[in-house]
Amino acid sequence: MNFFGTKTKQPSFDRKRALEACPVRTKVIRTEDKNDKLYVTVLLMRPKWQQWLGAEDQCQRTFGLDKYGVEVYRACDGDISVSSIIQSFAKNHKLSIAEAEISVCQFIQTLLTKGLIVMKVEKS
Repeated sequence: MNFFGTKTKQPSFDRKRALEACPVRTKVIRTEDKNDKLYVTVLLMRPKWQQWLGAEDQCQRTFGLDKYGVEVYRACDGDISVSSIIQSFAKNHKLSIAEAEISVCQFIQTLLTKGLIVMKVEKS
């Protein structure tokens, strides 16, 4: 939704197309392994309203990933599809495909929201 309340049209993706997409890690400033976690620091653009209030255009954000998160995050190399990541995760942790799909897709959505990955989608 934009400032005046009219909705902007978002591209629609069906399930099949979303599972064929390949997640790609965004540029990382630094990574640090500490206490069985991987801490990833990225440079993000601040929202326009924060910039209007005088904040700098960019800021550094650090996110901690546990061992399962690291496994999925490292698989996001731009060459492996979401469905392949799901199958690998299910095999590695002895889960059903359905269980792995729920976990991996929710985590990928979190990575997208935090700005740690972007999705590479083939044009239709």
